Amino acid sequence: MSGLEETEVLMASNEDNTYHGKGWMLDSGSTVHVCSQKELFNSLVAKDEGIVKMMDDSTCEVIDTGTVKVTEKDGTLRALKAVRYVPEARYNLIFIRVLDEEG
Repeated sequence: MSGLEETEVLMASNEDNTYHGKGWMLDSGSTVHVCSQKELFNSLVAKDEGIVKMMDDSTCEVIDTGTVKVTEKDGTLRALKAVRYVPEARYNLIFIRVLDEEG
């Protein structure tokens, strides 16, 4: 994968690691939103976004980038922008700092 940009994703996980890509995890250590479920995207743009490095030092290829709409616990609909579509990711991650910056 020469010429691809590498982005580091750090995450928290549950004790027994039984969570596999359903729902979302809030992540204070990652640098991008990551989603492994293509059907959750409202829009996708084919981009050569490189790879993401996971907490366990494994790497996963970013296939596309797009927008995902998620419903918060209070019913508020939020659009997550620049979400990386990473089919191999074990978790869907919401980067908390971006939420703080967007309000």
